[in-house]
Amino acid sequence: MLSLMQTPSIRLSNLFPRHDVYAKCEFLAPSGCFKIRGAAHLLNHLRRDGGTRQLIVPSMGNTALGAATGAQAFGFSMTGVVPQTIARAKDEKLRALGVELIKIAGGGSDLLRCATDLAKERGGYFVHPHLDPLWTDGYQSIAAEVVRDVPGCRSLVFPVGGGGLLMGLLAYLQNNPAPVRLFGCEPYNYPKYARFDHTRSSTIADGLILETPHPQVQQAIADGGVAISLVPEADIRTALKDLVEAQAVVVEPSSAITLAFVKARADELEEPICVILTGENIAREDHRRLISAARDA
Repeated sequence: MLSLMQTPSIRLSNLFPRHDVYAKCEFLAPSGCFKIRGAAHLLNHLRRDGGTRQLIVPSMGNTALGAATGAQAFGFSMTGVVPQTIARAKDEKLRALGVELIKIAGGGSDLLRCATDLAKERGGYFVHPHLDPLWTDGYQSIAAEVVRDVPGCRSLVFPVGGGGLLMGLLAYLQNNPAPVRLFGCEPYNYPKYARFDHTRSSTIADGLILETPHPQVQQAIADGGVAISLVPEADIRTALKDLVEAQAVVVEPSSAITLAFVKARADELEEPICVILTGENIAREDHRRLISAARDA
C-alpha cells in the first residue's frame, strides 16, 4: 500500500567519520521522491469523499511524479501543469505514467495560477502542494520515522521550495513535541523565505524555485523558529559528487543542498543530524555533467 510506505535512514559515516550524521532516503520512495507521501494522503481522503477523480497538479516535476504515481494506484486521472524547462528525466517519467502535460512559460507561481484556473474550468481537484493540508500532512510521517529511526535526533535538515515539506514537518512536531530543531535550505541563487539583498539568478536546484513566497509559510517559519539558510551553487555540486563517490547515492541538486549545508555547518549543529534526501529524479548524464563540473572546480 502506498499509504504504508517507509524509507530507511542511513548513517553517512564515509562522509562524516567524526560526526553523527544520517540521511533520510526519500529518494527511494515510489516515484523517486518524497512527494508520493502527500499524494497518498490526499488520494486516500478523496477516495473516501467520493468526489472528483481528476487531479490538476502544478509542479516543477517531483510533485507531479508523486501525484501521478499515486493517481495510477488509486484510479484517478491527472493533468500536470509544468514549466517548459522541466527536466528531461521528469518529463519522460510523467509521459510514461500517462499524464497529460500542459507546459507553460514561467516558474512556480505561474504554475499555481494556471493550475487553479484549469481546475475551475475542468471541475478537477486543484492540488496545492504547499498549502493544502490534505497533501502536506502526508509529510508528517517523514518526521515520525526520523524521530523513531534516529534516536535522539537534534537537527533535521531539509530543502525548502514552496514550503509544503516544511509545513508537514512543523505540523508533526507541533502535535508530537520532540527536541528536534528544523533547518531549511534554499539555493543562494534563488532565495524565497531566507533574508537576501542580492538579485536572483538561475540555480541547478531548480525544483526549489518559487517566485512569490506564501505568507502562510512565512508565518509558520516565524512561529516555529525555523532557520532558513542559503547554500551556494558550488557547494551543491560538490555535495552531489561527494554523495555518489563516498556513499554511492545519486540524488538531484534539490536534495543534495541539505548535505552541502551540513558539510559547511557540521561543527555548529547539535547531533545527531539527519538530512532529508528528497528525490533522485535527474537524468544520469545531467548528474555526470554536474559532478564533473565539481571535480574541475
